[in-house]
Parts: sequence; C-alpha cells; structure tokens
Amino acid sequence: MTILNDILIMLISGVSHAHIVSMGVVIILTTTLLFVDTIQRIASEVLRYNKDNHRPNNPITLLTTLTWYGWGKGKYIDETTGERRRYLMSERLRSDLLKKLCVQYPAWMILSIVFISLPDIPIPNTALFLDHLFSYVFMLIPFFAECWSIIENLREMVEDDLIDLGKVFRGVLEIIRAWRGNG
Repeated sequence: MTILNDILIMLISGVSHAHIVSMGVVIILTTTLLFVDTIQRIASEVLRYNKDNHRPNNPITLLTTLTWYGWGKGKYIDETTGERRRYLMSERLRSDLLKKLCVQYPAWMILSIVFISLPDIPIPNTALFLDHLFSYVFMLIPFFAECWSIIENLREMVEDDLIDLGKVFRGVLEIIRAWRGNG
C-alpha cells in the first residue's frame, strides 16, 4: 500500500497549479459540450420518431413525443432485426453517455496528469517540452471528441431530413427582425 501512496504522491507533486486550472477549464467546457450533445441526441431521437411514424414536426407533436410517445417502441420496424425500433430508451444513448463520463474522459485526464508528471523532455530548437505537449493533447481529446460528436449529430439530422436547417435559420432571422422592429 505504501508503494501506491508513493506513486500517487509523485504524480500529484509533479502537477503544477496552472495545469490543474487548465484541466478544470477543459472539464467544464467538455461537460457543457456533453450536455449540448446529449440534448441534441435526444432531439434527434424525437425527430426520428416523428419521421418514422409519419408525424408532423410541430411543437405539439415534439412535446408529446418527448414526454410520452418517444419513450416506447414506434410503428417503425427495423429491417435488420425485424423488430420495432426503440427511440429515447435506446441502449446506445445510455451506454455512450456512461462510457464517456465514467471511463473514457477520466482516462484521458489521468493520462494527462501522468505525462505532465514525467521529467521534462525538451524538443530541440524549440521552447516546448514533449511531455507537456502530450499532456495537453490528452487533456483536449475529450473536448474535441464532443465537438465532433455534435457535428456528427447535426450531419445526421440534416442528411436524414430530420430537420430543415434553412427553414430553422429563416425562422430565427424572422424572430430577430421582429425583436428589432424590422419585421
């Protein structure tokens, strides 16, 4: 047990306050993006349920799908399995969130701490250190993974005709014009 304590003390003592602050900022930003990604995936499932079950996407059907209909199985039958598809209760939605929060992202942060604790390895002809570079890359991987996940969800929503972004953009412009008094 003392060996484990010695290793932990060595790792923690090699981490600067600035690195911990940077890691805290990245964790907060990643958590915010994870929240946006989760909301986006739920919205995508609601829109997909309405499309697969031939329901219009208006505020009433979106709300009823989100609160009631979308949590069960719809009328849509998956061609690969021959079963009715589950939407908001999908295993993928829950398992991906659990893996990200409990395994993947903490592992990247631990790798960042391990690499920043290593002895400095200078990169020739620069003021950079290889261990610091790897440490910051490992720390930023969860942030960029969430950015890419949000982009993938948007592409899926657009390519599957779940949402018409042009119509949404025109609606937002209409609201802005009305708010400014130009409408």
